[in-house]
Amino acid sequence: MHKCRLKTSAQNADVTLLLKPKQQLSENQRPQEAQGGAYQTVNPMPHPESASSPLRANGVLPLINRRQLVVGAVASTAAATCQCCKEPFAQASEWAYGDVSGPPLWPGTCSTGIRQSPIDISLGNLPLPAADDFRFAYTSAFGLEVLNTGHGTMQVIFPAGNIAYIDGRELELLQFHFHTPSEHAINGRRFPMEAHLVHKDKATGGLAVLGVLIQPGGVIQNPALQAALESASQTPLERTTAKRQVTASALLPKRGAGQHRPFVRYAGSLTTPPCSESVDWFLYTEPISVPDSQVIAFLRFVGGGKSYATNARPLQPLNGRQVEFDL
Repeated sequence: MHKCRLKTSAQNADVTLLLKPKQQLSENQRPQEAQGGAYQTVNPMPHPESASSPLRANGVLPLINRRQLVVGAVASTAAATCQCCKEPFAQASEWAYGDVSGPPLWPGTCSTGIRQSPIDISLGNLPLPAADDFRFAYTSAFGLEVLNTGHGTMQVIFPAGNIAYIDGRELELLQFHFHTPSEHAINGRRFPMEAHLVHKDKATGGLAVLGVLIQPGGVIQNPALQAALESASQTPLERTTAKRQVTASALLPKRGAGQHRPFVRYAGSLTTPPCSESVDWFLYTEPISVPDSQVIAFLRFVGGGKSYATNARPLQPLNGRQVEFDL
């Protein structure tokens, strides 16, 4: 058991966390807010969605307790990189988000690269010219393949023909998947979730990823996220078939003024091993909203259906890279 004192941007307050070496929030360790904005472990309680839970009043789970669970997950990711939580070096063929194979110990380019992702985006910088806005030719499809990656997320895999157009390029959608909390941060703030829409440039074969920040508080279930949650197997590397029609358009933020979706762009890497660089990143700066229950369901999926866990890589140094704004 490790005890670490750290500063987390989730609440911009000091947080003390008692964590098992594995980066999980078990049902016996769900965070409960204490005085002064700090969080502490609490005694075992029924599952928060169960009818017997004392958190439930008149059959409804109070929003604040769901938020506490989500904020606790964000804090656990920050704690996973603290200096008092050192572990032996991981085997090159192994990687995870905790134990002896967590992100600080990922080998190869993950530890030596200089254009790594994710990063913290400071919107206080002066805007630089960015590419034109996206145009999407995404279609709805039945029977899509859903893969449990074995690393805390699921991929919804698309056939050829789903194209995003940007700056004269044709980017073909390969798959989307999720992380909790968000891997990227905006002005130091990480959101409860992030969706990654992974594309391949049809001309060059290079990868381009659209990142979409996800916040709780929505009223209507997001159909793309729900399709992933209800279709993915809990068995690592098992492939299943989506139980409903899916379109990646459901993950895109709403258009704002002038029918525009603001985003930033930078050169980065994959956020999981082998952490290959030369990935074009496009991160939307306006989040989408989903119900708290969907965020909690994904936290539980990451935990293998037995606990709440996180699957986000820590923020990486910018190393002089330019971030282009299209706001």
